[in-house]
Amino acid sequence: MKNNSKIEIDHIDIVTSHICNKNCEHCIDKFLHSTTQTISLDDIEKFLNLIRLYTDKKLEVLLLGGEPTVLPKDKLIAISELVHSKGFLLMMSTNGILKKKIIDLIPYFDSIQITVNSDDEIDYYRKWLDKINIKLAGDETLNYDKLKHFIEYTKGFSRRSVSMYFTPDFQELCNDEKVWELLNTLDWQRNGSYMYAFYEGVRFKKCIHEETNIIDEPTVPKLYPNGNYNKTWDDEELDDYLSMEGNSWTKKLTIRR
Repeated sequence: MKNNSKIEIDHIDIVTSHICNKNCEHCIDKFLHSTTQTISLDDIEKFLNLIRLYTDKKLEVLLLGGEPTVLPKDKLIAISELVHSKGFLLMMSTNGILKKKIIDLIPYFDSIQITVNSDDEIDYYRKWLDKINIKLAGDETLNYDKLKHFIEYTKGFSRRSVSMYFTPDFQELCNDEKVWELLNTLDWQRNGSYMYAFYEGVRFKKCIHEETNIIDEPTVPKLYPNGNYNKTWDDEELDDYLSMEGNSWTKKLTIRR
């Protein structure tokens, strides 16, 4: 393993695809539905081998999208086996639509983050308190009463989170002043391009205004569906790895193996 004291990786992101079974207005995937390509096991293995040159820690690998659960169940299980064989933990962030598939996958994941919209959805996952991270969207529908109810109703889950969303020009979607009065009392810490804080065991996350998503996130290397990646500790800026030419998407940069 290389000795590089400048590198302190927080976790690893793998964007499994840009396919999704929802069309959320404020989706963070700028390449949503731009390609049907999905991540390959070969590219994941090469990427994790690269990470192992810089750290021997048992870091968390987070599967993102698009929506990860649109991949076949057998492929997600194969990804789990590969990630664990390399000595990493495996997480997934999902919109929770494909509940049956999610339940089938729970034994293969160390944690699954599910965005919920009702008490019924929360109750559906109570059997797996130790594996499920219940997430609430901090968007225009969030108000103080809803937030306090979420905090009380999800007690018992090992991981709970609230993501405070912003418009592309970084305007706060949640406009309930009581929510922000509460959040402004918290001790916020910075991790790359976002801020996080804890309140009553719930992790809150918000963007930093006027900053980008990848270039300012040197602790989170990211792999994309076409095999491109960024290692931000080497000043690689591969966030815009697809470029629009007419009506077709093409590769903009070539990865270095």
